[in-house]
Amino acid sequence: MDWPTAMVCGAIGGCLIEAIVFYGRVSEWRTARHEARARAKRRKRLPSLREHVDLPADSLVALTRLALGGIAGGLFHSQVIGMMAAVAVGASAPALLQQLGATRQVQEALQEPGAAESAAPRPASIGDGLVLGVAPAPGEVPAE
Repeated sequence: MDWPTAMVCGAIGGCLIEAIVFYGRVSEWRTARHEARARAKRRKRLPSLREHVDLPADSLVALTRLALGGIAGGLFHSQVIGMMAAVAVGASAPALLQQLGATRQVQEALQEPGAAESAAPRPASIGDGLVLGVAPAPGEVPAE
């Protein structure tokens, strides 16, 4: 998949997750309103949407998820096949990028600028903590 398409699909995945979270907050608001109506015989102030949705904070999180989804889609564009896979990568972008950043190779590269060039590359194994499900080569023992 070409990287611009993967980035757009990844961003869509990030937006999809944010839409699900927003739906949960609106659903909580609706439940609170129904409970307030059921408890009060007389007209009482009903909970407002602002009590469940913080527009500035939620907007910033939505933009961040959009960006992370696009970045993840771009990073993994050569490994995803199909739009649904790219959307799934974008939807899982925060966890995926956090786990990718926790691998030993990335940690070493961030700590010592010259270490990444001098270290011999090794194939990814299950012990590296990758989400992508890359299995070790036949006969290879996973690193622990």
